[in-house]
Amino acid sequence: MAPLLAAAAMLVATAAAVSLLMALPAAALAETAGEANAAGRARAWLAAVVLPPLAGACAATWGLSLYAQGAGASPHLGGLRPHLCLVPLRNAPSGAFTLRLLAWLAMLLVAAAVGRLLATATTSHLLRRMMVASSAPLQGEAGGVVVDLGRPVSFTAGLLRPVVVIATSLADALDSASLSAIVAHERAHARRRDNLVWLLAEVCVTLVAPMPTAWYFRARLRRAMEEAADDEAVSAGVQPADLRAALHVAGREADRRPRTPSLASLLIPLPAHPEERAARLAALEPERIAAARGRGRRQAWPAAGVGALLLAVLLLAARRAVEDSLYCAAEQLLRVVGG
Repeated sequence: MAPLLAAAAMLVATAAAVSLLMALPAAALAETAGEANAAGRARAWLAAVVLPPLAGACAATWGLSLYAQGAGASPHLGGLRPHLCLVPLRNAPSGAFTLRLLAWLAMLLVAAAVGRLLATATTSHLLRRMMVASSAPLQGEAGGVVVDLGRPVSFTAGLLRPVVVIATSLADALDSASLSAIVAHERAHARRRDNLVWLLAEVCVTLVAPMPTAWYFRARLRRAMEEAADDEAVSAGVQPADLRAALHVAGREADRRPRTPSLASLLIPLPAHPEERAARLAALEPERIAAARGRGRRQAWPAAGVGALLLAVLLLAARRAVEDSLYCAAEQLLRVVGG
């Protein structure tokens, strides 16, 4: 149990630190992508969500593997080498208790992330089965289904084989052009595998839940994903005015109808940022989308390359200090939680 607690503590602590350090670079990269390149902004925010837990997992694995080499790798032998040392904290009056508490809290976050992964995957599969079993084909829109729900909503259900679902009340309230627009938006979500992406983001955010930066990245990612689906629908030939009309009708119908509690209503996702999306669509120029994507890729790859190069140089230059810090963290945590 002690190695698991130590690994969880190192994972969460490193992920929290990296999440904080990534706030400005992620915002700068998303800003570089531009307002018309929502797909580029979504990739930037997804990287900001995923990279901290990935760095934490690498740090935990690296630190425990160094500790497994034995005391010969300890920075505390043969003269103290410079590193981030936990010995003063462990030797403080309540230091051991603090480290033990943090380790258990980190394990709780890891367990919550695993539970969220399993629960979301299960509910997504259940929702897809429920929708398919109670649906009828959407007239004139291949690949979409219409379901009698308590709310006028549209969404994609499922992870691996997502299906486009339109509520009967929403389909009846929309004209043919607006209905085609909202279906094209949901198809874009299905093609982009946004349900899987969102599941990954939710798990990563759970691991660093105490950090406000993670929740900010999550909110920006959700908005960018919706706007990217709008852009893809517009690029496929949908008129922005038709998509705006669909958002307006969906909001109007939702205000008119009371929410009826049911199992399906608990599983159905709520619409994300309809007012902001409508305002953006009003100013969106379709011909700028493709140009913005190409320009965003040309700017993002060099920026990402420079960032990766700087990180590699930093790690190489300070490799001994990093290894000593990770060894010290693994050593002190294992002593505390194992004792």
